[in-house]
Amino acid sequence: MNAVLAIKYKRISIKSRGIALVELIVSLALGLVIIAAVGGIMISNMQSFRTTRALSTVQESTRMGFELLARDVRQAGGAACGNDVPIVNILNPVAEGEDDWRYIWGDAIQGYAGNQSIPLVTNRVTGTDGFTIVSTVASGVYVKQYNEDNNSANFVVGYPPNMSGHGLESGDILMICNERQGTIFQMTSGSDSGRIVVNTGKKQSPGNCTKGLGPIIPGNNVNQPCNVNGNRGPFGANAVIAKISSRAWYVGNNGRPGEGGRSLYMAEMTANGVMSPVEIAVGVHDMQLRYRQSNNASFVPAASVSNWGAVNAVEVTLILRSQDQTVSVDAGQLSRTFGSVITLRNRVL
Repeated sequence: MNAVLAIKYKRISIKSRGIALVELIVSLALGLVIIAAVGGIMISNMQSFRTTRALSTVQESTRMGFELLARDVRQAGGAACGNDVPIVNILNPVAEGEDDWRYIWGDAIQGYAGNQSIPLVTNRVTGTDGFTIVSTVASGVYVKQYNEDNNSANFVVGYPPNMSGHGLESGDILMICNERQGTIFQMTSGSDSGRIVVNTGKKQSPGNCTKGLGPIIPGNNVNQPCNVNGNRGPFGANAVIAKISSRAWYVGNNGRPGEGGRSLYMAEMTANGVMSPVEIAVGVHDMQLRYRQSNNASFVPAASVSNWGAVNAVEVTLILRSQDQTVSVDAGQLSRTFGSVITLRNRVL
């Protein structure tokens, strides 16, 4: 009986025996190796994902920035009725010594080096280049009737096909043009029923110096405001009304340091000459520009341009940095440089 109990007790003891210390150490070591390997793969994949996402964001910002910027550069100096008609300007002259690029049609494009401020632009990053452009934007508005009396000049206008209304605002800077001439003026008042009034006075900025839209005074040029005589000009039915588009392109502070703090901006002139900045592409850290003049095949910086009216191409270099600051050993940000040459479509010979 005792022998039977001893055998059963021995079997129970063998079955209930624990893991040896060596076995436990080996198991823990193997587990740590597996966890370390899996963790390393996970960390590597996460870093690859962040890098890929950062690169994708940089490329998307580049595509967006270049697309919109290049569109404006190509259109610089473009008039609604063609570039072979004389352009006159009845806007009041700006204050002496003031570089008010918004109304300088003849230059069309003007560059500013990193140490030059762009008038009316407040959030630009010092040391980065910028430029301004002036052109027209087709509004689809045509003149039905042009009237002139002792008080003002006015147009009855409208959109085709029913030619009712115009969608323009008082204070807008506009151009009226046909196959003979274009005249830049400010809309004094009007109504969406189809009337645009042109008058003088200082109630608006810059305002008109005359209500006459007449021919250019011999010897003057388009960059000299009020360079016309006082008659009505060669305009009548079917003349085109287009808005003047004055824009500044620059790298500005976006107020978000955690995302790199810089973006590509476009500031656009609205009614009465007010500049309204629009953030175009985040992560643009720097912009460098060089220009080619028609009498010189080389690209030069803004300080070396002698005649902005002769510039026919711009070399744009954008330096972008990722918003994610944990994807690179270089300050934590992924950095890429992109360049492009853009031709002014209206100055191609």
